[in-house]
Amino acid sequence: MSQEQESARTFYDRSPYAEAFDIGYPQENLEGEMYKYRCAYCKRLTTEINGRLENHADDCEYRLARTRAAGAARG
Repeated sequence: MSQEQESARTFYDRSPYAEAFDIGYPQENLEGEMYKYRCAYCKRLTTEINGRLENHADDCEYRLARTRAAGAARG
């Protein structure tokens, strides 16, 4: 594999992308609250999660799936 191909493959593993915000999780609006949202899986508020995967609950389905996917991508 050439240096260019290796660089392209690990692009998101390098800083600052390894520490990037993760806001791709499904969110739901809190009933009666116009601007409050929470994770559809673990029910933590988005302001508590603050864009960080580790701020989801330990048993959150989204967090577990992303962690498994990251492990599989790294080999």
